[in-house]
Parts: sequence; C-alpha cells; structure tokens
Amino acid sequence: MIHMKLTLTWMILCTSLLLSSNFLVINSEAAAIGTLSFTSKHEGKSYLYLIDSTGQNLQRLATDNANIGSPTWSPDGRFVAYQSNHAGSPDLYVMDMRTKKTRTLIDHPERDLWPVWSPNGKWIAFVSDRAGTMDIYRINANGSNLRKLTNKGDNQSPAWSPDSQWIVYESYRGGNHAAGIAGRHFLYRMGSDGGRSKQIRGARNLSGCSWSPDGKQIAYAAGNPGDQGINIYVIDTDGDNLRKLTRVGAGAWATEPAWSPDGQWIAYTFKKEARRLAPGERVPIAEAFGDSAIYLVKSIGEGTEPIEVANGLSIGVDPEWVPEGFLSVSPSTEKLNTFWGKLKQANQ
Repeated sequence: MIHMKLTLTWMILCTSLLLSSNFLVINSEAAAIGTLSFTSKHEGKSYLYLIDSTGQNLQRLATDNANIGSPTWSPDGRFVAYQSNHAGSPDLYVMDMRTKKTRTLIDHPERDLWPVWSPNGKWIAFVSDRAGTMDIYRINANGSNLRKLTNKGDNQSPAWSPDSQWIVYESYRGGNHAAGIAGRHFLYRMGSDGGRSKQIRGARNLSGCSWSPDGKQIAYAAGNPGDQGINIYVIDTDGDNLRKLTRVGAGAWATEPAWSPDGQWIAYTFKKEARRLAPGERVPIAEAFGDSAIYLVKSIGEGTEPIEVANGLSIGVDPEWVPEGFLSVSPSTEKLNTFWGKLKQANQ
C-alpha cells in the first residue's frame, strides 16, 4: 500500500514537472520573440508603451502628442506613425525616434485612422471618412502623393503583405454600420494600387487582421460575442484552410492580431464584456468592457494555451511588434515594478 502511494506520488510529481517544463519552454520561446508596442490610458490620456514578450521591461515612450492610437513602425524602426486627436479630429503623425521630433503626416477636418507602414518603407496606408464613407488611402511616407484605394463599402483595418504588393482589409457591405442597419462583413485583399480587389471570406464582427511574414496566411479576428466570443483565426491567402486559434467564450473578445516577425506567434488584445448588453443597447465603450490584456498564441494552433504578456490595460491597446532596428534602454527592475503597478492602477 505504501509502495502504491509512493508510486502515485512520484507519477503526480513527474506529471507536474513535465507540465511545468512545457510551460517554461513555451515562455522561453516567447522570450526570444522581441518587443511589443501598445497604447493605454494613464491619467486620462493614451500613451505609447513598450514591453517585451515575457511581460518585462515596460517603458513609456515620450511623444509630442497625447491621446495616440494605432502605432505603426517603419521597417528600420527609426520612425513610428500614429493617430492622435489632441488637436480635434484624429490626424496622423510621424515621430523620428532618433531626434524625438514629430511631424504632421496628414491634417484634415475629417477622421484619419489606422495608419500602417508598408514593409518596403515607401507608403503608409490608412482609413479616412473624408469622402463620406470609410475608405482606405495610401500616402508616401514623406506625406506626398495621396491616393484613394477603395470605392465600395465601409472599410477598415488595412494590413500589408510582406512584399508590399497587397493589402488585406475588412469591408462592411449591404447595410449602414453607423445606423445599425444589418449588413455583412467581408475580408478582402487588393493590390497596393487599389486594383485587383478580391473577396477572401465572409465573417461576423471582424476586428483586425494581419499578414504572416512568409506571405502565405492571414490572421483575423471574428465571431459572435454572445455565442463563442470574438476569436483569432488563420486562413491561407486564398481563403482555404481555416483554423481557430483561440476559444475565449461568450462575452469575450480576442482582437487586433499581430503576427510576430518569426511567424511563430500572434499577439492580440483580450477584453471581456463587463455585463451582457441588451439587443440594440448602446453604452460608452469604457462601460461595456473591463480592462484589456495582451496575449500571445502559437500560430500553428493545435490546442496550445495563450500566454499573457500584460494586463490591466485600457480599451484600444493596438499591439504592434517593434522592428529589431529600434534599440531602447530598459528601466531597472525596481522602476519597472513601480511603473507597471501605477499603470495597472490607473486603468482600474
């Protein structure tokens, strides 16, 4: 009997060590990925932060403008473009990380949103409603040669292919999104000049997309919040081979997928509804959700558990991988812990 108990205890111990070892291996792999940038509110204003893939070395980047969102990096890591409404309606800005100087990329009375830098460094795609509908535009990184790329639908969340020849985006068609009139969401791709537009897949409640570094797959967020939640999916660029990477459950949202440079991981924002809303009920977004978090999930799926990187964040995190060319000085562990604690408290 004693022998059986010792054997059982040994089996449990070995199993626990094995599971712990697997967990450590996964986090060890994640540690080698790199650094994420994200935005979060602190004392009423949204700022740009950096954190590595293990949840360490948090720091806030100083920018000339507050209330920023949707940061996107130049391929060499020297510049970061973002949207900010500090002057009224959202406009686009570019900051030189070497000189710390900021220039206005686009200043227009209507909204300019979701900038995304092309991998070849030449262009920045973005979304604007200056023509009456949400359309995708392209502009040179120096602010010249503005070009409208879409002409149908209510479009958002552009993402570049790694060769800068294609853009995948979300399009809402057949209804009026702002008025709550039912339509359909579709994932589209088009050439960098706006031509050769093709529907990839229809989905409910699309909420962000990202092209894999090898150009073969697209990650996107979609689903039904009241059923299985909004989850992260991966498909081939032709719409085949659909795979579901997360299973967040009803009332939870996994959004804004961002593919890691090595293609092995996908970062995303996680948030959960603070309470179940009645059909047609509209409340401020800060009341509809609790805090946000950043997670990593293996791009191959196969039942791997997501890894939490950071939590206690505000809504609108916009995770983005920072290019290797960007080098920053990490704060000390003491400063890190204090700062991270203050950041989480400010968002509670």
